Amino acid sequence: MHSGKLPPVDVFGFGHCCIDYLTVLDPYPEKGRKGDVVQSIVIGGGPVPTALLTVTGFGASARFCGKVGDDHDGRVVIEGLKEGGVDISRMIVDPSARTARAYIWIDPRDGSRTVALDKTNITWPSADDLDEEMVKSCKVFLCDGRAADACVKGLKAAREFGVKTILDTGANRLRFKEMLELTDFAVVSSDLSDTLSPGVDPDELARLLVKMGTGTAVVTAGKDGALWCDGRAEGHVPGFSVDAVDTTGAGDVFHGGFIHGLLNNWELERSIAFANAAAALSCRHLSGQQGIPKLTEVEALLEW
Repeated sequence: MHSGKLPPVDVFGFGHCCIDYLTVLDPYPEKGRKGDVVQSIVIGGGPVPTALLTVTGFGASARFCGKVGDDHDGRVVIEGLKEGGVDISRMIVDPSARTARAYIWIDPRDGSRTVALDKTNITWPSADDLDEEMVKSCKVFLCDGRAADACVKGLKAAREFGVKTILDTGANRLRFKEMLELTDFAVVSSDLSDTLSPGVDPDELARLLVKMGTGTAVVTAGKDGALWCDGRAEGHVPGFSVDAVDTTGAGDVFHGGFIHGLLNNWELERSIAFANAAAALSCRHLSGQQGIPKLTEVEALLEW
């Protein structure tokens, strides 16, 4: 593990990273049927890395800590982050493991995707892998809750150092409530309800997350926009419709757009509107990382 003083960055992200194998299938097969691959790409992926690439694309600075294997896939992940301007000096390369792979099938009719994450022979970062200096040297700390012990350590450090915290998760994780109690903004997918409280609507989910301890909850609902609640007020910010090619990573781009608003000290609904626009525009291309829009494109869609 690296140690010592780090140069400051706007955002430090900690979490899962992987290599994405994306294929567009036409026709998109029903169970037990066959389909043809009409387009494909192999590219780095993962919620936090894609969010950080969005942040750097909009002009801020970012650092990422995650774990990959000492293999070709890991090198693709690292090079993609490096080329996108993300500081990868705290990346962990585990020679005994392999880089996680996400196999993603895309339906060309609406850009929807089905994801299968191959976690065989991968290792998650431990609490020892997260140096508190990484958190101390940033303005915003983003984590995905997967490596629970490390995320709790990072969130506690952020609270101590006065760093804003964002938790991104699409599923109920180990030590989830503890993480929420240390989180300023829980920015989650409406899919979280499937494992946390089946059947609840996005607005009910936002209220539940605040009751569980987060300061502000933002629940994304795709093209329908996002719902928010801070315990005193709540609201809905409409989304945007685009001709979707691939929705992979749209939620991750949302996080990057939301962080852009935080860094600019915008009001909550303005940050959410910007994030909605960025996420929608990302769906025009194959893969979330390839689809990250330019700042001027987002502003044009919003007519700002």
